[in-house]
Amino acid sequence: MPRQKTTKATIATEFNQNNGLHFVRFTFAMTIIIFHMWTLGGFGVIRFGKYDPGSLAVDGFFVISGFLITRSRVRTGSTARFIWHRALRILPAFWVSLIAVAFLFSPLAWYHVRGSLNGYLTVHPRGPIDYVLANSLIKIRFYDIAGTPSGVYFPPPNSSLPTSWNGSMWTLYWDALCYLGVAILGILGIIRKHPLIIVGITISTWASLIYCQLVEKFSIGPFNGEFIDGTNRFILLFLAGSVIFLYADKIPFSGTLAILCGATVIGAMFLKEPHLIIDFPLAYLCIWVSIRLPFRHFGMKHDFSYGLYIFSFPIQQLAAVYGVEKHGIVAYFALCLSGIILVAMLSWFGIERPALRLKNWAPPPLKVAQPIRQLFMPGRNHSEPDGTITTTEPRTEELTQRRESA
Repeated sequence: MPRQKTTKATIATEFNQNNGLHFVRFTFAMTIIIFHMWTLGGFGVIRFGKYDPGSLAVDGFFVISGFLITRSRVRTGSTARFIWHRALRILPAFWVSLIAVAFLFSPLAWYHVRGSLNGYLTVHPRGPIDYVLANSLIKIRFYDIAGTPSGVYFPPPNSSLPTSWNGSMWTLYWDALCYLGVAILGILGIIRKHPLIIVGITISTWASLIYCQLVEKFSIGPFNGEFIDGTNRFILLFLAGSVIFLYADKIPFSGTLAILCGATVIGAMFLKEPHLIIDFPLAYLCIWVSIRLPFRHFGMKHDFSYGLYIFSFPIQQLAAVYGVEKHGIVAYFALCLSGIILVAMLSWFGIERPALRLKNWAPPPLKVAQPIRQLFMPGRNHSEPDGTITTTEPRTEELTQRRESA
């Protein structure tokens, strides 16, 4: 009697729409909030080895983003549509956060110190209007407003870190660069047709990290030390998630491998530079856990993680301005956490979800052009489950379907 062939479990065969990635992201967001509360409330710094839980959670965000954003680009045939979706997800709440800091949080801090709002709107430079305009394109040019917040625990004395209302915002610039990179790779057809090139880019970025650690950092024009550090950290993390998606049908889904990855992540936190070895183990672990966790419907309808991330820091800083931490850690945590969750919910229901309803919007000329294009080019387009249109070359259709099953 012939043996039946058993299908080897891979990331692609196990990953589906009912996954726990939303719960993992929510957990990372809460980890960052708790870590920041401990620091911003003046209760000390939490560290595990030479790394901290907040930094590890940020790393986790980037590897999950690499997985999901690459998946989104494969599913979305149009680069313009892909960029539109990313802009809707990031920019509206980001802009509201800037406005809230400039015209709510900072004025409250100014009033607390001076007893009035006289001169607040006209202060220059680094006034409230400057803050909104200068930072509106994701890249944060400065973090304080008119010297506020003052009398807080962050940044610590003798630190090179800037006075900041929202220290979490700086990573969004790297998010945007990663999205732009995915868009360019999509235009060039690399994601669909030549994913091995992305592996090469990943290896080159990792080699740059090794070179910087073993030899010296280098600068070429605008590519200074800060840019190289961000590339070697955030872009490498993003690429790790992207590669796992692209080769999900070849990567085994293994509990033993997940345990080894977990041990590697823990060990890496004791290194001077964890990113020498942490990125791929962390990426694999995040995806493995998201498949194994029972919280598969968590956050499918309501995703509060982004609102938690971008509004938590200013709430905690304002609480420190008013000295809430002097009433004890329980009072500080309770007030901050309740405020953060409330604002995150308001952000989702009032800003993020309404913005995402525009995902399939198109200018009227494009709406007219699409049926005409389908008339003259039949068979080239097919609808995705989410209503977007994917254009697939015949020789890459099988590859695309395999990737989408991941």
